[in-house]
Amino acid sequence: MISGTTRLLGVIGDPVAHSRSPRMQNAALQALGLNWAYVPLPVKAANLESVLRGLQAVGFVGVNVTVPHKEAVAQLVDELRPTAQASGSVNTVIFAEDGRLIGDSTDGPAIAAAVASEIEETYRGSVLVLGAGGSARAAAAALAQDGCAVQIHARRFEAAETLARDLVGSGNVVAVAELPDPVGGVVVNCTPVGALVDPDGMPLPASRLLDVRVVVDLAYRADATPTPLITAAAEAGCAVVDGLEVLARQGAKALEIWTGESAPLEVMLAAARGD
Repeated sequence: MISGTTRLLGVIGDPVAHSRSPRMQNAALQALGLNWAYVPLPVKAANLESVLRGLQAVGFVGVNVTVPHKEAVAQLVDELRPTAQASGSVNTVIFAEDGRLIGDSTDGPAIAAAVASEIEETYRGSVLVLGAGGSARAAAAALAQDGCAVQIHARRFEAAETLARDLVGSGNVVAVAELPDPVGGVVVNCTPVGALVDPDGMPLPASRLLDVRVVVDLAYRADATPTPLITAAAEAGCAVVDGLEVLARQGAKALEIWTGESAPLEVMLAAARGD
């Protein structure tokens, strides 16, 4: 039960009704025995700065940031930690006691860790990133910094080109107008296709998955059922990392930043899946 001494966290985005972060983070906070609560906060782009300052003013410890605000928040905070600076994307905000808004990003490290867990080593091969938004920025930057050769493919080629230019200091990152043939290596879907957008759709044809080792799909559904991409990748024999696993991994890293406690990853993943 929330009381006058409860410390508050949340997730801001538009929309957030589908988000499984509140159930996941609240399960973790309960497991840690902390008098904290995590709430969903729908926020329109026009209100973003005023909401951030308002949440700080009423005593929130921090918030996660989801679509479509990750890049905008990177421009609004007072300080960017190195991972967020490199990607130009923020998914975690810390409200410092001195009044500063500090932006961090746990998306990229979570994706890199998930890929490494499937391959059982730090991966330094080819990666195809689908999309050019905030999550794609974080994923491409983190994987390039790990030594991967990253190709970015987006619906609008100019958006992929802009992102590749922005990340030139992170490593080997290029934009591609067409899907590579063969695709190979690792595919990271950072688009909402298969979940919030076109629920029955695929961000790339199933026929292009036959030579892929690992598929990571950041999209996830409110009912936790697999996206078409995850289903097709599993059928093609790929190792798969779904959006709920990525959500749990990035959420665990954010929780550790806010609380200083070791996050119970398995508890969080079970809660995200509704187990």
